[in-house]
Amino acid sequence: MIEGILVDHAAAEKMLKCTRQHRPLEAGGLVLGLRKGLYLHVTEITRPLPWDRQSSTRFQRSPKGHRIAALRRWRKSGGKMDWIGEWHSHPGFSLSPSSIDIRNWYDIVRQRKAEMIFPICDGRETTFYLQCWGDRGKVLLRQVEKDALGTFYLTPAAIKRQLRETGNEAYGLTVELP
Repeated sequence: MIEGILVDHAAAEKMLKCTRQHRPLEAGGLVLGLRKGLYLHVTEITRPLPWDRQSSTRFQRSPKGHRIAALRRWRKSGGKMDWIGEWHSHPGFSLSPSSIDIRNWYDIVRQRKAEMIFPICDGRETTFYLQCWGDRGKVLLRQVEKDALGTFYLTPAAIKRQLRETGNEAYGLTVELP
């Protein structure tokens, strides 16, 4: 099971910028990156394309251009770059997923037979959800560290395990910060 994700600052900033540019409509696209054992590394995202459908409460991605972009990145990386999730925006309202979001996530994960991440962005911040294969539940990832390269998020279970293993209370307090 995936325990955490590293999100490159450029990819995170692109989601925020794209959300602001398309407001009041929802925006979205694919999340591309690397699968590294227990972790996912988000390196880039695709932006909304002319074939996508956008409204103030819904984003429907057309496979057309996004699939081509993902395939190009996969080839360029020698087969290492992967489709690791999908992002969309909720401009002006909650960062919590809707029932439609959750159903779509479950369908994507069931089809892919792999864990995927599903960021939701409001233009100011982004939350990251992990949907696990074979599990209807979603896991909200918590930010634990930010440096010059990116931001690192962990699942609550991974955080608890690390706290047990290290006994480091200061680390635990850092984890709870938004």
